[in-house]
Amino acid sequence: MKSFAKILTLVLSVLLLTACFTGCQPKEEEKNVLKVATNAEFPPFESLENGEYVGFDVELIQLIAEKLEMTVEFSNMEFEAVLGAITSGTCDVGISGLTINEKRRLSVDFSDPYYTSYQIVLAAASNGAFTATNKEEMDLQLVGKKIGVCSGYTGVAYVEGDEEAGYPGIADADVRIYDNLSLAILDLKNGNIDAIVMDDVPARAAAATQENKDAVKVFNIPLTTEEYGIALRKGNTVLAEKVNKALKELKDEGKIDELLERWISVVE
Repeated sequence: MKSFAKILTLVLSVLLLTACFTGCQPKEEEKNVLKVATNAEFPPFESLENGEYVGFDVELIQLIAEKLEMTVEFSNMEFEAVLGAITSGTCDVGISGLTINEKRRLSVDFSDPYYTSYQIVLAAASNGAFTATNKEEMDLQLVGKKIGVCSGYTGVAYVEGDEEAGYPGIADADVRIYDNLSLAILDLKNGNIDAIVMDDVPARAAAATQENKDAVKVFNIPLTTEEYGIALRKGNTVLAEKVNKALKELKDEGKIDELLERWISVVE
């Protein structure tokens, strides 16, 4: 009996260790899933239509995942939470019209750039205060105005000022920060703000919608030059190299140009 008990204990111990080891290993299907953080309120780069993710960024990361032989699992969140999802390990990458800058590089790494953007101004069509034809004139005409910007986006830094980014700010501006562009445009049309500073493509896309096209004027004057990149956890060089390789292949194959034609050119 004593010998049998020892044998039974040994067998149970081995089984327990095996179960523990197996349980600690990532499931095979999890290895093949690319967890992507995004803020799906930035058309035409990412948005939700009938519960489905659509847009330039959405299709781009799906094409990248295909080359990595992975499937995409999106997590929709507030824009300012996207980088946190990467640093915490909740998601593998973030794609959401993310401008590459030194401040963000403190917490995440970035892929090679895949799109060049700039900030522009939206104003109410009935507002005759803006007549600028270049950046210098626009900066002067924004002085002292009530300006809407979206939380976490470059517009905030441009209007409030950001020494590191080289933005002196707009003097005496009354800055109003919104969770998304739709809310900012609503206040613009209601006369609660004078202008909006926002990324060019989503700004033009929003202004061109049926409900806004007669009420909102676009001043397509570049105030900045910035590049979008895919955010990755710092030090994750293996994934970064794979993503950059996929980006280069997609560019060489003309796939990125196809995405630009389908999603971006239509709002230019």
